[in-house]
Amino acid sequence: MSATLTLLDAPSRADHAFLAASDHCAFLAQYLGGKGYQAGGCNQLIRNFKCEPSVARSNLRRQQYKQQAIATLAQWLRGAVTREEAECYTWVPIPPSKRRGDPDFDDRLSRTLSLAFDAYDVDVRGLLYQVQSTVPDHAGQARLSAQALYDILRLDVEALIGRPIRERIALFDDVLTSGKHYKCCERRLREALPCTPIAGVFLMRRALPRRWRSLG
Repeated sequence: MSATLTLLDAPSRADHAFLAASDHCAFLAQYLGGKGYQAGGCNQLIRNFKCEPSVARSNLRRQQYKQQAIATLAQWLRGAVTREEAECYTWVPIPPSKRRGDPDFDDRLSRTLSLAFDAYDVDVRGLLYQVQSTVPDHAGQARLSAQALYDILRLDVEALIGRPIRERIALFDDVLTSGKHYKCCERRLREALPCTPIAGVFLMRRALPRRWRSLG
């Protein structure tokens, strides 16, 4: 299977409560919200991709599935983004739920970008990080408010000043759900880079069933 980057239109944006009409976001594929991995296809792929490092280390099969998912999604991204497009962005992975140094800190996004743009002159930079670990939103427990998430996000100043930023920034994440993480990260970056265009690139977006939309 191959994938193309699809710009989020107004009807699709309604699935992502934190996004505004001014946000420029694109995604490669969709998974079905509320269906779990049993829905197959993209749902199973993203489940394997998100497998926690501690689980992968203790289970060889899960580790292999995770590596296969990273390779597959990297291949999709490489096929969807031309070399010229990739090289005009500074690619900033949205930080995972665990802080740097946590045993479950997951670098899957950086690994995916490195594979996808291998041999390209691409600027992949971890400009953002969390100062404390949190429970991931997809775990289904109580979620952080947007303000609480913003408060634990930091800009890596040393990484920022190490070399010039490219023409624009791509905030990169695996799944677009509410858009909370994207907006908090964009807010942090804009404090230091108010004039640099920022867009969101997501491997997948959560598509809500029609009945969920009708209930708001």
